Amino acid sequence: MKVSYIVIVLFLISLTYGQGIRSKVNKGNQQYSQEKYEQALTTYKDALLDDPLNEVALFNQGDALFKLKKYDEAMEAYQKALNSKKVDLVEKALYNIGNVYFKQNKLKESIESYKKALDLNPDDRDAKYNLELARAKLKEQSQKQQQKNQQNNKQQQQQNNQKKQQSEQNKKDQKKQDQKKKEQQKQQDQQQQQKQGDQKKQQQKKEQEQKGQKDQKKKMSKKEAEQLLKALQEQEKNKKKKQVPIKANGRYSDKDW
Repeated sequence: MKVSYIVIVLFLISLTYGQGIRSKVNKGNQQYSQEKYEQALTTYKDALLDDPLNEVALFNQGDALFKLKKYDEAMEAYQKALNSKKVDLVEKALYNIGNVYFKQNKLKESIESYKKALDLNPDDRDAKYNLELARAKLKEQSQKQQQKNQQNNKQQQQQNNQKKQQSEQNKKDQKKQDQKKKEQQKQQDQQQQQKQGDQKKQQQKKEQEQKGQKDQKKKMSKKEAEQLLKALQEQEKNKKKKQVPIKANGRYSDKDW
């Protein structure tokens, strides 16, 4: 009798304990339906304090977190619910995990989750709809990315063409500048050569003039010397003509002293 009494007491305690958790979960569900998501989350957490592995409380907690856009925490709650032995609960958890991935724009992961949910329940219309929606969005993103890549490639090609044209134009301009500098240098060299030639001619002319002046001076000096010598000779001749004989010892002499 004692054993039976203890078993009955434990059963009643367990029943009361279970009813307490179920009551909290139901209260949270009521708050959730009224869109009081923060209150519902608090109530689910309270239920989980009594039973941290309660699959229903974990799943519903994930729903409240999802509504509050706390996607990482919602994902954690749903993944814990995957440990349930209830196939329908696991299928819903996989479906909601797909929704979390979809909100995070992780479309490939979302598609895989929807597929897993449909493996467990092929008749889940919501999972089918969201699967096709995720596929369509992924395709759209892929097309947009492809268009963006094509546009970027086109812009890059245009930029490359512009750079190439600019480079070719720069080469042409540089070639013109080099040619212009070359011509200017050539003109400068010619002018310098002409200047040096003119200077050389002037120098030669000057030297010739100086030489001519020297020769003329030399000729004049020779002529002057001849004239001077001639003048002296004439002067000497005239002097002889005018010389009066002098007497010496009383005798006349016609000798030139």
